[in-house]
Amino acid sequence: MNKTLFIPLIFIINIAFTIPRYAVENGASCNLCHVNPTGGGLRNDYGNTLFALDELPMRTSESLEKEPWDGFVNEYFQMGGDLRVQSYVTENIDDGEYRFPIFPMQADIYGYFTPSDNLSLFTRINLSGTMPNEFWLLIADFPADGWLKVGRSVPDFGLKLDDHTAYIRGGSIRATHGLVKEGLFFTPDKMPSLLEFGFKPANGLRLTAGVSNRFISSGDQSYGFNDQLTDKTFTAKASYIKSYFEIVHTNLMISYLTESVVDAYALSGGLSAGPLSWTFELSQADNWITETESSLALYHELAYTLKQGIDLIGKYEFFDPDQDISNGSVQRFTAGIEIFPRYGLQYIIQTRLIQLENLNADDPSAEFLFQLHYWF
Repeated sequence: MNKTLFIPLIFIINIAFTIPRYAVENGASCNLCHVNPTGGGLRNDYGNTLFALDELPMRTSESLEKEPWDGFVNEYFQMGGDLRVQSYVTENIDDGEYRFPIFPMQADIYGYFTPSDNLSLFTRINLSGTMPNEFWLLIADFPADGWLKVGRSVPDFGLKLDDHTAYIRGGSIRATHGLVKEGLFFTPDKMPSLLEFGFKPANGLRLTAGVSNRFISSGDQSYGFNDQLTDKTFTAKASYIKSYFEIVHTNLMISYLTESVVDAYALSGGLSAGPLSWTFELSQADNWITETESSLALYHELAYTLKQGIDLIGKYEFFDPDQDISNGSVQRFTAGIEIFPRYGLQYIIQTRLIQLENLNADDPSAEFLFQLHYWF
């Protein structure tokens, strides 16, 4: 059995992160901090200045001698960046030697152009060339805070976590531990062309729906000129946000996705009370791995803010590629701490333990992870 040990490594991440628990803690949706109405990617003026500068880090703007650049070139154009590099040490069972790779996980540049009110153009360029680029036009002048997004992006489904290895997203793509799959189909290499819209019919209620080129049942990332209507991917999502006594916040989301014979459902959301928050998701995908199997993915995250800028994190994840038979499943436990010492910096220290069920394999060794983030 290979023993994998993630050791501390200093690296830089210019990251416009997507952390759903922050939306739960603020009693808001993810677009409170992001230019994308469904969350993720480049952060808006509030996310860049007020939240990231004064509400998130240990050192606020009052203690800084120089005000950080917020990415705004002028009133029409904003820039951002996201760079991820990671390293780990692996003891190989064959020769007992340690492997020490260092590799970039992400290298993106963001541009956001707003030529007029309620009309904007977003682009994300992947500098490494290993992942697809993202671009879309956003028209946001419809009734009930309605908007229309057209371009290439990730469909709105469930929690859009910053960790693509979570089982409810793409999972562990390479380390499957003997399972056919170890996570759902939202891998970082999937970026279909889509048309998506959303609106708020009532206070706290938000509805989105979209249609995109297929990306689950086929690896084809083309523009779908030969696709029939039944080949497309359709998504729908409803979320409801409610706050009580100004300190208790709740968020409940229901998501649905269908593509060809694949049907996926997700119940997700969170609860926040003072320094404690809980986010969760239960996802099921029918007829994905084969046309007779139903896959189940669970995600729970408990976070406690020890003080501003220091969060204690605990996670539990579970994935079963086929609920109908006892052919194996995997669960993962994570404990760690996240530290935001000042604007643009984040330290993550975690330990993760994986347990395998009904598989003819030993449980992998514990993983120890350290990350350093820098963003603007």
